[in-house]
Amino acid sequence: MNPLFHIAGGQLRAARRVVRRAMGSAVSIGALMLASPGFAQSTTPPPAPADASGPITILPKMTVVEQMMRDFPPFLKTEVVSPDFSDRTPPIDMLYPGKAYNEGVSEGNATVGVMLDAEGQPTDFLLIRYTKRYFGDALLREAHRQEFKARRVKGVAVPGRFNFGTRFTPTAVMQMTSFNAIEERDIEIEGGPRAIYEPHLEREIDNGGLELTHATIALIPDAYEAPKGKAVKAFVSFYVDEQGHVRLPNVEGAASVLLIPNAIKAVQHWEFKPPTLKGKPVLVFALWSVAFERFNPTAFPAAPTARP
Repeated sequence: MNPLFHIAGGQLRAARRVVRRAMGSAVSIGALMLASPGFAQSTTPPPAPADASGPITILPKMTVVEQMMRDFPPFLKTEVVSPDFSDRTPPIDMLYPGKAYNEGVSEGNATVGVMLDAEGQPTDFLLIRYTKRYFGDALLREAHRQEFKARRVKGVAVPGRFNFGTRFTPTAVMQMTSFNAIEERDIEIEGGPRAIYEPHLEREIDNGGLELTHATIALIPDAYEAPKGKAVKAFVSFYVDEQGHVRLPNVEGAASVLLIPNAIKAVQHWEFKPPTLKGKPVLVFALWSVAFERFNPTAFPAAPTARP
């Protein structure tokens, strides 16, 4: 994932910080509405520190506003072709982890998220959910070997998140103790083993929500003619990892497909106070609306010229 973002006809190049990325998870649009409480905040990021490799970039004011879904409804199912595995790659077929055999674990589950660019190239991988860590690690390794097809919205290839999971079952007969047999019966009744790691919603974490600490703006692209007197917004879901970094942003709704790349580039640079639940670091799934602004050349100082 490129930490640089290039917007407004080449006038703005910001490389304030290298974005760490990862994470994603499949969540229904209905569940998305539970991801974040009503929130309105304006943040003015501090000037970027001096960097010997380039000019100082001062980012103008960015506004993030949580809105009702009716203000910018999500894309219709008929408008979206979800990302997928490439036709060139074989189906996932992994060996059952040896550690699971040793522990007598009868089955397991794991989910991985992959951030794909508009060409379908993976730019970030995130372990989202697992019943045992070794199941998650096995699926994550497999994800790195796969090839993918990009997400398409209204016929246009765009960057987006691809989540996939698998159920692990042993191929050999396992010798089970009576305790293992009882545990397997419980799993069957409950519909599968319980995840020991999975994302939480904003309303579940300490302090009732995420705390934004750093933000970059989403700029209206030159090719998009914004309606006069009407705010330009996008509906973006993303994960925030245990370090407070945004991972796998996905645009769920926007007035135009042209807004998708700029919304993702901006959100990738956001940072939050590391989220916790009962004092322990956790992965969080969130849904925010992003307000776009027009490019204002006066808000960005000219790059200093090197002396001969």
